[in-house]
Amino acid sequence: MRVIQFSKFYKPYSGGLESVVSDISEGVNGCKVTVLAADPNNLRKREVINNVEIIRSKEYFNLASTSLAPKYIVDTLKYSNSGILHVHLPNPLANIALFLAFLARRDLSTIVIHWHSDIIKQKYLLALYKPLQSWLLKKAKVIIVTSQRYLDSSEPLMPYRDKCIVVPIGIDSIHPKVNEDLVLSLKSEYRGKKIVFSLGRHIYYKGFEYLIEAARKVENSVFLIGGKGPDTHKYISMIKEYNLEDKVKLIGRVEDEELPSYYAAADVFCFPSIEKSEAFGVVQLESMSVSTPVISTDIAGSGVPWVNKHGESGLVCEPKDVKSLAEALNRVLNNNELHKSLSKGAYLRYLKYFTKDKMINKTEQVYKDINQQ
Repeated sequence: MRVIQFSKFYKPYSGGLESVVSDISEGVNGCKVTVLAADPNNLRKREVINNVEIIRSKEYFNLASTSLAPKYIVDTLKYSNSGILHVHLPNPLANIALFLAFLARRDLSTIVIHWHSDIIKQKYLLALYKPLQSWLLKKAKVIIVTSQRYLDSSEPLMPYRDKCIVVPIGIDSIHPKVNEDLVLSLKSEYRGKKIVFSLGRHIYYKGFEYLIEAARKVENSVFLIGGKGPDTHKYISMIKEYNLEDKVKLIGRVEDEELPSYYAAADVFCFPSIEKSEAFGVVQLESMSVSTPVISTDIAGSGVPWVNKHGESGLVCEPKDVKSLAEALNRVLNNNELHKSLSKGAYLRYLKYFTKDKMINKTEQVYKDINQQ
């Protein structure tokens, strides 16, 4: 079976969408997989990684999170009548490339859309792009959505619900990668304090400013916030203003080999995102896979509060609500029985819904069903 994956980027670039593309590409059985991706640097134009062919197109610049990569369009024309075209959205470049290929040859192969999220921020540009998006949705044979909750609230998907199928994102447990010496070192460094770990790009929809404010109301704790981004300087100013230098630590990028140990050392993982741009929250799965409870937010229409089920794998509070967030943190950190119950529940929920094998098997079934039609 031939499968062409249309991605934004690919390894060594990291990101939620890119991880899903990589895991599916390397995991599906009986498939010859090619990935089309943009490349803002100077990686090899073609290479094979773990039996997956990668075709990269140079990105000349990026506008509104969309790559300008002309070769991507040329490559799409070359592969657009090959097997199953698995398109990961949002990615206007792939959408435009497929439309141009359709105009050129009128014989596109079967299209599967993987709908990772709606376009939220670029509302004015969306008005221009929407006709192309609607065209692709109409052409698709199947639309994969990562949660029922997101499907139920996604306005662009409403007319196409009859061809939507829910396939939750899944990952391998990070537990085997935990370094117990590093875990002990972190716990020793912050002895006597509960560790709250959080991670993500420092950008508007992640809600880290609310977590920093909530830290003022949580005693005997230290907050380790990983990542960096355009709002990092704002967070530094907040920490200084509130005299939280000894309590809230911006630890920057956590190396991949160290990250599992931070999750394992934490008493709780906090995911304070505030906007629907946060469609799923893969970092929640990483935390759950090492039995660390999650505190997340009830973002309207997002899959985030479905991934972390309130009272089972963690607690869910209102977004942008500092009081609610602080109360949830205090409940989990100061109630040993609750913490124990949520730790167990987090791991069991990961096993039930969010393993990589489950995601790959369901995706394989989508491919098989299409081939049998």
